[in-house]
Amino acid sequence: MNLDRSLLERHLDLAPLRGRRRGITHCPFHGADRHPSFSVDLDAAVFNCFSCGERGGLKRFAELVGERPIAPPRFATPASDRERAWSAVLQLARAQDARREAWLPWWLANDLVRIRMNAARRARDWARVLGPDHPRTWPLLELAARVETEADGDAAQLDALLEEGRIG
Repeated sequence: MNLDRSLLERHLDLAPLRGRRRGITHCPFHGADRHPSFSVDLDAAVFNCFSCGERGGLKRFAELVGERPIAPPRFATPASDRERAWSAVLQLARAQDARREAWLPWWLANDLVRIRMNAARRARDWARVLGPDHPRTWPLLELAARVETEADGDAAQLDALLEEGRIG
C-alpha cells in the first residue's frame, strides 16, 4: 500500500472516490462540511478544500492532522520509463554540447576555408563572364589563385592537426 494513501485513509473517508485515485470527499479540517468539498489526488499526493481553503501536499496534510509525513526516499523509488528516457536524453544533450564546444574552433576554421574556396570560385566565374580581353580578368584570376592556394594550405594544416589528434 502506498504510504501517502495510508496517511490519507487514516484521516479521510475515501468511500466517495469509489476506488479511484482522485476525486472529492468530505473535508477533515472543518466540521460543517455537509457537501463534499475536499478534492484529493492520491497519485500526486495533493489536496484542496474548496470550502475552507486548505491546500497542499502530503507534508502539509500531515502537519494539519498532527502527524509526521512518512515517505520513501526519492532516490529509492524506481524511475518510470518516461523518467529514464528523459534522463537519457538530457545526458545525451549534455554530451553533445561538450562535443560541440570541443569541435567549434575546428568548424569555424573549416568555415573560413569554405568561404575562401567559394570566393575563389566566384572570382573565376566573374573572370569567365568578363572574358579574356577584359583588363580586370587576369588580375581577378591571379587573386582567385592566391586565395585558393591559401585556403588549400589552411585545409592541409587543419587535416594535419586532426590526424595528430590535436583537434577534437
